Amino acid sequence: MSAPIIAALRQQRQLKESLLHTAQELAHRASLYGVVRVSYSYLALKCHCSRRTVIRHIQRLIDAKVLKKAVIWIKGNFCEVNTYTFCLAWDKRPAAGGSDKKARKFPPRREEGEKYGNLAEKKRLDARGLSFLTPGSTLYRFVAAHQAHTEGGDGSADWSL
Repeated sequence: MSAPIIAALRQQRQLKESLLHTAQELAHRASLYGVVRVSYSYLALKCHCSRRTVIRHIQRLIDAKVLKKAVIWIKGNFCEVNTYTFCLAWDKRPAAGGSDKKARKFPPRREEGEKYGNLAEKKRLDARGLSFLTPGSTLYRFVAAHQAHTEGGDGSADWSL
């Protein structure tokens, strides 16, 4: 879901270089609703900068009205969880092509008449298949006998190897 948010971030001309990179790293971890929970240390690791630099970048993104920050305090541990929400307008509709998981892996089926081709095409493909085999070999004789049988021969083909 990060692609529409990243596209909206790229439209923001006030975001330059490392600030844009920090916003994009946040967008990669955003939920469907644009909400992110990430620690400063982890974000610093992903952005290849210090923890303090990430804190400054997030503050600049908040000042630019790109992000909203909400802090949740856990009283038992005296620990805080920072939650960021993107304030940008982005296209929230699903992708036009759908997801990759539901995409067809094979081309659509053709009409039943086209599926098998005609008899001349079948004979040509059978002859081509025989061209890969060594004449006189057991497999060659077996395939040739099978082709003669399927083409409507008299049925007296020798199937023994």
